[in-house]
Amino acid sequence: MYSKGLVLLVLAFGLHAETSQSPLPEQMQVSPDTCVAINKGRTCYTHVSVVWQLPYQGDYCLFLEGSTDPLACWQNRRQGEWQFEFSSSTSTTLLLKQGNDTLLRREIQVNWVYESQRRKRNWRLF
Repeated sequence: MYSKGLVLLVLAFGLHAETSQSPLPEQMQVSPDTCVAINKGRTCYTHVSVVWQLPYQGDYCLFLEGSTDPLACWQNRRQGEWQFEFSSSTSTTLLLKQGNDTLLRREIQVNWVYESQRRKRNWRLF
């Protein structure tokens, strides 16, 4: 009985030591990931928070897809945070890059409450 408990304790300690030394998983969280405008085609405004982590240290930059200017850059890091004011009428993708290589991507979706109210009426009473 004593030897079984000791074996379980050693196994549990070994698993804990192995998981604590393993590198962090790749991930990027964007909050909120959806922006809602009142009407279709209107610009949506929100405050976005980005948190990312990678398994290895390096030089990384955060971009909006299609932009050549980074929102933020980090040197010799494996995780980072950034907040910015988002304004767009279409869905946009955030990219975390190392040089020209895209490592992580997350989309900020732009949705609307109502369709456009501009409808042409082709009928008359008189």
